[in-house]
Amino acid sequence: MNEANILTRGGKLLDQRLPAGWRQKLSPIRRPRGADADLRIVSPDGVEALLPVEVKGRVFPRDVPDLKRRVEGPDGRPGLVMTEFLTPSAKRRLVEEKLNYLDLTGNVRLVLSRPGLFIETDGATTDPNPIEKGGRSLRGAKAGRVVRALCDFAPPIAVSDLAIKAGVDISYASRLLDWLDREGLVTRKSRGPVEAVDRARMIRRWADDYSVLKSNDARSFLDPRGVSNLLRRLTTRRRRYAVTGSLAANRLAPIAPARLAMVYVDDPDDAAGELNLTATETGANVMLLTPFDEIAFERTRIDEGVTYVAPSQAAVDLLTSPGRSPAEGEAVLEWMARNPPS
Repeated sequence: MNEANILTRGGKLLDQRLPAGWRQKLSPIRRPRGADADLRIVSPDGVEALLPVEVKGRVFPRDVPDLKRRVEGPDGRPGLVMTEFLTPSAKRRLVEEKLNYLDLTGNVRLVLSRPGLFIETDGATTDPNPIEKGGRSLRGAKAGRVVRALCDFAPPIAVSDLAIKAGVDISYASRLLDWLDREGLVTRKSRGPVEAVDRARMIRRWADDYSVLKSNDARSFLDPRGVSNLLRRLTTRRRRYAVTGSLAANRLAPIAPARLAMVYVDDPDDAAGELNLTATETGANVMLLTPFDEIAFERTRIDEGVTYVAPSQAAVDLLTSPGRSPAEGEAVLEWMARNPPS
């Protein structure tokens, strides 16, 4: 779809989203540099705002800094990006840069200080007309291993080294890296080595396609003596395990005492018997997880005799857990920013 069609359809969609009494007018402009159109918004009492508009067929997260330079006015007023479709990660990146957006599926965010206006609506979450058949995601074990390798090892990382560290074939690693580059999660030049990794954004993007309670086989148990008793028993366990969730967060960036223990094990029934746990549907204080992949047991950390998952695994598990866990996940991401891999 060409830019003129996107602009026309985007204007009609915006008319539908504006509150009663508000008006808008989109005016295409021809400049060698800068925005593609001006958007004039008029409130019911006649107060106007003028926003520069950039129109693109597709927007990838890595495009956002350049888009900001093109549409942001000298006074810092935010512009609007209009496109056919925005992925959740692209929307997050636009919000981080304080840019408004509209896509033709109905994803709209328009925030003005004068006249005061706030519109935010959700459209499609998957591209209705993908350029690449099947698209790309971070769903599945192979993608998880690549993400963990990129977050756990210090750059630079050659594609061949990444494939070895992640345990995937080099063609898969190369294809996924190309996609991660478009998503703005890694920095590399001309298909060369990975020079930098935005680990926090990488793990947040992984959390879009992963869920600790759905991607793994999770079962609920009760330790009548509490979480601290479970930790004491784990110090003498000979079979492999790895503690994740709030208990792992508390070793790195404590926020509050853990009320639920989450532990990766190979055999939940065997582990429950050894640890004197009782299966329960309500009142659980222990979750035993059969992992989605062996990566859950790799690059673990031992603290006071207890084995914990790698920080990158703890972070994504927490971001996809209920309750206060996402806040703990963000705290782990902050710890990771202060403690990069060496």
